[in-house]
Amino acid sequence: MAHAGRDDLPVREIAPGYSSRFADWDGMTVGFEFAPAGMDASTMLDGLPDGRCHAPHWGVLLSGHILVDYGDRQEEIVGGQAYYVEPGHRISFLEDSEAVEFTPTADLEKTFEIVRRNAAAAAGGAA
Repeated sequence: MAHAGRDDLPVREIAPGYSSRFADWDGMTVGFEFAPAGMDASTMLDGLPDGRCHAPHWGVLLSGHILVDYGDRQEEIVGGQAYYVEPGHRISFLEDSEAVEFTPTADLEKTFEIVRRNAAAAAGGAA
C-alpha cells in the first residue's frame, strides 16, 4: 500500500509559480499541487495538440477556484469539490489553489515535457 503526506514528497517546480509534490505509484502519479491566483497555464501548453492538456486528472480541490476550458465549454471547480478533468483542457487559476490530484504517469510526463520546455524558453534558457 502506498501512502504519503504532502511534506513527505519532494517539491518539483513545473513552471514559475506552479509547484507540486509528486510520487509515481504503479503508473499513477499522485500530486499535491499549488498554483497562484491569475496563473493561466495556456501558454505552457503550446506544442501539445490543440494547445491543450490531454491527460485526465482526478482530484480534490482543497482550496481555491479554477476555470477549466474545454474549447466548447467551461467548467468551474471550487475549494472542497472532488473533480474529474477530462483530456483536452486548459486551466486558469482564479484564486490561489491547492489540490490533491491523480493522473496516469505516462500521460502526465508527455504534458510536462512540453511544459518544462516552454517554461525554459520563457525564462531565456535552452528549450
